[in-house]
Amino acid sequence: MTSEEVQISCKFVTRLPEQYRIAPTPIAVPGKLTRYGLSEVINHLLNLDPPKPFDFLVQGELVRTSLEKLVVRKAISAESALEVEYIPAVAPPSEEATGKHEDWVSAVDGSWAAAVATGCYDGTARLWTPGGAQLIRLSPPDVAVPEGASTAAVTTVCLLPPAPDSHPDGSTGCVVVAGGHDGVIRAWGVEVDAKRGGASAVANETCNLFVGHVGAVKCVASAPGGERVASCGHDHTVRVWHRDAGFAFDKNVSAGRKTKKSSKRRKGDDGDDAEPAPRFLVPGVDEPPPTPEHLAPLGKELVLNGHTDSVSAVAWESVDVVWSGGFDHALKSWDVETGKNTQSYDVPKAIMGMACVAGGGRVAWCGGGIR
Repeated sequence: MTSEEVQISCKFVTRLPEQYRIAPTPIAVPGKLTRYGLSEVINHLLNLDPPKPFDFLVQGELVRTSLEKLVVRKAISAESALEVEYIPAVAPPSEEATGKHEDWVSAVDGSWAAAVATGCYDGTARLWTPGGAQLIRLSPPDVAVPEGASTAAVTTVCLLPPAPDSHPDGSTGCVVVAGGHDGVIRAWGVEVDAKRGGASAVANETCNLFVGHVGAVKCVASAPGGERVASCGHDHTVRVWHRDAGFAFDKNVSAGRKTKKSSKRRKGDDGDDAEPAPRFLVPGVDEPPPTPEHLAPLGKELVLNGHTDSVSAVAWESVDVVWSGGFDHALKSWDVETGKNTQSYDVPKAIMGMACVAGGGRVAWCGGGIR
């Protein structure tokens, strides 16, 4: 007997409303049928016009092969009718809008319903409406890139929810946090005007700087409620910052330190006097200066040590517990109140990304070589 001649007795069941239910009487259908053929059977039995697409479950598994192959693989006995549950098919997503960037898009965060944040290798972060219209383009005011050097590429972004003092006039505040290749985390306060479909920085052309990582920042993540931000990077550390920590960029800051006014002024190309452009360190171009005194408050962040290689992902389980994963094949959880590592697991691959179920219980991760 060929596969085309195989008949399988099926009992079709569903949890859909009454108008989409058929009698639970077993029906013999060709074993060669896939979900498309089964969907035609259900549409015919229900006499639906226009037809509706359905998906099918057998023992909790979506039917993605012919019924015959599925029965053989799962070793299901043919002596009794096969129970097949049908559910509405979910159509593949369709593109609604495209947001153009000038370089690679490195990160996306849509955790706040009112806007979506993106990070780009051109050194900028952007805020978009859920429909794809750009609200604002945020550039680091503290970076002036020397000729021939690369920009401080943005490698990761996250959104902090609106501040408690959001304006009641239709505008809503949020904070865009971006980590970069230069090891600096930058945060912009942004007011989103839902009525006009625009946004503006709270303090024009300024941002808060969180300095502490040595090397590229790989991931930033907001704690539930947005009072804390976790970050991780190539320096093998996880760091936890308070929302209002860091320091506001001062145009008198140059190369990581405050500049002193000098009677010696350099001439610009046009012959006019000009001050050195304020900027932070560019990796591979500048040597790290001694720690300046005015950055002393930056030592207040919590530094979590324990990884032995680059830390590539962080995710919050709750306001008090954050998880991290890295290239050392280690998955760790931390109590941010005590700074202690509470759980640690060895995994078979380098961790590239992770997510936690709110409240705990489950952690999902993905890594190198895993498809």
